[in-house]
Amino acid sequence: MIILVVLLLSGGIFYSDNSEFFEQVNKELKEGAEWHYVGPQALDPTSKSIPLQCMEDDKPCGEPYIIWKLKK
Repeated sequence: MIILVVLLLSGGIFYSDNSEFFEQVNKELKEGAEWHYVGPQALDPTSKSIPLQCMEDDKPCGEPYIIWKLKK
């Protein structure tokens, strides 16, 4: 039961922190955009994203990147 509560709270916090991204995704999906695998790429400064970044000993290593991109 505690695990369920922790998962729900974590998911809620994640969604809340990234709500602007999810709103933009929903808008673009309704306009006909689709997700495309683009492989690891640098961030696009003109689009919203949830970037990935490698970690080593609790410190970021390398630059943030994306793997999927929403395109029309």
